[in-house]
Amino acid sequence: MVFDDFVETAALTLRNAVDIRGRGEREARYLAIADRYSREELDRFARAIGLTVLAMEAKPSDVLGRLYMELELGNDRLGQVYTPDDVARLMAAMTIGDVVDQVVAHGFAELYEPACGAGGFIVAMTEEMGAHGLDHQTQLHVTAEDLSRKAVHMIYIHLALLGVPAIIRHQDTLTREVFSIWPTPDHLLGGWGPRLQRRSDLNASADTDLTSPTEKEK
Repeated sequence: MVFDDFVETAALTLRNAVDIRGRGEREARYLAIADRYSREELDRFARAIGLTVLAMEAKPSDVLGRLYMELELGNDRLGQVYTPDDVARLMAAMTIGDVVDQVVAHGFAELYEPACGAGGFIVAMTEEMGAHGLDHQTQLHVTAEDLSRKAVHMIYIHLALLGVPAIIRHQDTLTREVFSIWPTPDHLLGGWGPRLQRRSDLNASADTDLTSPTEKEK
């Protein structure tokens, strides 16, 4: 419960710094959580997020996911298993070719990550992009989903601190029911809505051009 409250208050604070929509409701939620803790305990939360920032600046990695598993808070039966950083980096190295191709073709790459967890793969991808001379803050957009609220808050913190434009959905991937949507600061400030719409329109136009005359008549 304490860890859950820590990541939720941190995510709420980061989001409220830039997102005016729904700010009052999020502030009320923050205060409801804060009421359960003493001033000293809330100061520890603040120090913990400060340490998270320092850790991410020193070496970007799945800091919160690793901590979550080290505290033995995960649930194997629910698939809440930490992906080691080495494995996440290997996955990123295997995927970078597609990312490069997308950047060459469209100016930026889109990644979709269902059951995203705390975002270890996306964090590793930002490092892999840097190694290939790409900028994840302007040439990458992520759409991530997870059924766990805690996971949504953890990946939001990671991606917000790294400046990754992303939309994170608290969502049941199977039923597609969406409980909440978390756009990162760089998604909101970078004008990504119009960019994504333009690319979607181009893809739709390309699909139409590839349709056979017989199919068009239908």
